[in-house]
Amino acid sequence: MVALIFGLLAALVLFWAVGAHNRLVRLRSEVIRQWSSVDAVWLRLLVRLQGGIAARQSMATEEDIQSLQTLQTLCDDLLEALTQVRLQPLEGESQKQVVQQHQQLVAEVRRVLQTASDAVKPDLDIALSRMRQTLPASVIPYHVAVAAYNEALEMRPAAWLARRLKFQPALRMDLSVASS
Repeated sequence: MVALIFGLLAALVLFWAVGAHNRLVRLRSEVIRQWSSVDAVWLRLLVRLQGGIAARQSMATEEDIQSLQTLQTLCDDLLEALTQVRLQPLEGESQKQVVQQHQQLVAEVRRVLQTASDAVKPDLDIALSRMRQTLPASVIPYHVAVAAYNEALEMRPAAWLARRLKFQPALRMDLSVASS
């Protein structure tokens, strides 16, 4: 009788562990899926920005060319950071690098908008407006998925299982482009 009760308890714990593991994996996959949508939006925006930079270099002054080359370098750095997040999803340092590169690019676009000639400003203004319109909306589903995943990691007794399986919390990524 004791063996039967012990066997039932062991089976119950096993079924719970499998269910909890599957839930964590499903929620983690949802975070990664939602990030891929944000990544796609960023790639589209970067391609348009780089196209605008290339198109305006022939009409730019010497000072503008230097600024445009700096923007091109920052776009390339952000593309590299996005690639790292794709290769290592939910890795904290990679995610922080994307946020940092995003902030540097937005700051440089704003700086160039203030100092550039009129031949360069239209494409940069359009790029900044597109970032302002599309990035916040694309990040909302990602943040919802992150909140659900992180809550599941903190729930007891699933938190114990998450620690044993080395599930790391996902980061909220502030990709806002607020008006300044």
